Amino acid sequence: MDADSIGALLQQAGWTMAPLYACSVLAILVGVRKALDLRAARLKDDAWVQPVLNALNEGAAMRAVELARKSGHPAGRVAATLIEALEHNPGQAEAETQRVGMEEVAMLERNQRPLALIAEVAPLLGLLGTVVGMVELFQGISAQQASGSMIMSALSGGIWKALLTTAAGLTIAVPTLAAHAYFSSRIDRFRVQLTSIVQRVRYAASLGTPEDAA
Repeated sequence: MDADSIGALLQQAGWTMAPLYACSVLAILVGVRKALDLRAARLKDDAWVQPVLNALNEGAAMRAVELARKSGHPAGRVAATLIEALEHNPGQAEAETQRVGMEEVAMLERNQRPLALIAEVAPLLGLLGTVVGMVELFQGISAQQASGSMIMSALSGGIWKALLTTAAGLTIAVPTLAAHAYFSSRIDRFRVQLTSIVQRVRYAASLGTPEDAA
């Protein structure tokens, strides 16, 4: 089936396709933006961690902070916050690290909810379109006096048209749900990565010898 045929089929579904078109466009825009945001975060890049740990092992806490901030990695900002807190206010280090870590995770989770909402709403909109189409079909049949064969012909033609919106809703929901699951898995992996980095940084900071004492 070519694109022209698909377009003609969707036109026959009527006005109920309008919200589904809006959902499809919104899902594409949000999905692309989300992918670009995660790519810009460079979550897989952990080459910056070892230089930070080396600086901490040498007792150069401020150099470690600088390296962590220059990394541009979300976990780098958390690591820098932890090191600074351990240097200046050890009693609040844990709370401050958790606060910044939650902010970084929240930044990565932006636009996740719209994707989930589209995946939930699109099938319901498709079902609504089908129900509306069936109601219009039976109203049209009841308003006409036709033979049994004509009624069966109208039913067979009207039902498949009404089901187009359900098919369209599912077509939108399935890839949107898959994208949401993929983005969620990347964020979950970042949480694990963040926990590991924080533990390594805390351990290295506890072993480091201040440069002034060297």
